[in-house]
Amino acid sequence: MTATDGFWVFHLPNLILAALIYTLLGRYILSLFFPPDSDKVIWRVFSQMTDPVLNVVRVVTPALVPAPLLNLFAVVWLLLLRFVLFYAVRMLGLLPAASG
Repeated sequence: MTATDGFWVFHLPNLILAALIYTLLGRYILSLFFPPDSDKVIWRVFSQMTDPVLNVVRVVTPALVPAPLLNLFAVVWLLLLRFVLFYAVRMLGLLPAASG
């Protein structure tokens, strides 16, 4: 792999994880205003985008966590995954160098 390949190996998954984190935070904020069975388009879009992530998080999170807090646990798990990605890419020597 060349040095430019390391750029995408790190940044593309990092960008996807960041987008998921912000989408989950958006869903949590919307959950303060809309009921879980709301028919509003914005709520349905956020729900459809984040339901697969929440289903995975529900498997690895203890059952005593209430459903409204599951979004925040998903954010924590994804942040942890971003840190693991950073250290894995760093240990492989593929982390892009800062220019300047």
